[in-house]
Amino acid sequence: MAYEPIFKPFAARPKSQYFSNPYMLLSLVKDNYSLHVWLLVGAVIQGLICLLPYRNIALVAPAFLFLGYEIVTTLLKAFGITHNPYMNNVIPGRTAVVFPSEKGTHEEPAGSSLCAIMLAVRSNHPLGVFGPGYNTVGDYFRRMMEQLDAESKQWGYLGASPWLSVADRGVQSEYMVMVYFENEDYMHQFAHGPLHTETMEWWRRDLDKLAHISIMHEVYAAPKKSWEGIYANYAPTGLGRVTKAATTVDGNEVWLNTLVKGKGRLAYSKGRMGRVYDQQSEWSAFDSTLNAEERA
Repeated sequence: MAYEPIFKPFAARPKSQYFSNPYMLLSLVKDNYSLHVWLLVGAVIQGLICLLPYRNIALVAPAFLFLGYEIVTTLLKAFGITHNPYMNNVIPGRTAVVFPSEKGTHEEPAGSSLCAIMLAVRSNHPLGVFGPGYNTVGDYFRRMMEQLDAESKQWGYLGASPWLSVADRGVQSEYMVMVYFENEDYMHQFAHGPLHTETMEWWRRDLDKLAHISIMHEVYAAPKKSWEGIYANYAPTGLGRVTKAATTVDGNEVWLNTLVKGKGRLAYSKGRMGRVYDQQSEWSAFDSTLNAEERA
């Protein structure tokens, strides 16, 4: 049975989610300092404005104009009068992950193995991301991600999604990336390759100078029929943002996203894992919420 894909095939491999956010650097800088620091920066700027002619107008007018603009535009978006950019790329309803076959059809849920490695870095220096060594860590990591994106088939690389964790402190948070490979062998091959080896050697050589930088990773290797993904009213992210190569009947190579309509057996976790399940007794409370199209 072939499932209904959300996206048409791409002629060239789309950039991974890691490279899709042009504001990531801005997010890191904004997170680098606490709210009171940014308020003090604003106070200093306002103090400098006092040196300008007509300082009373210069002090008050910009603040009122910017605040008024934000209030008006927010209300217009909230009432549906103007476009809400936060809904960009959001896919209504439920979508699920089914990897495409080499022939380009989405047929077997969780039909292959999957390996995910969660990587994270955090600066504990008073200067945060501007502390010594952090930029070098970032440069090495970006080079590795660029290599994976450029040589995805060689390394079995599927995609990567970046995250900013604020779990245990509200400033200078962990910067995290979830990287997906087809299996753990591919991941180890890349880890033992020239670029990651060069990175590891630099880290070990300068370790005594980098005590303020924390790095970590966790690896999850799942065999076939042991993983799944479901998204409701969600823009493509994580496993829903990765792509795989396929060959059309004409012999052309295309790239396919993994998202399909999340209905029928894909409405259930066991179904998304490609496992046997009894729809009549899987989860009666959930069953009662499904409409006819979702059951189909």
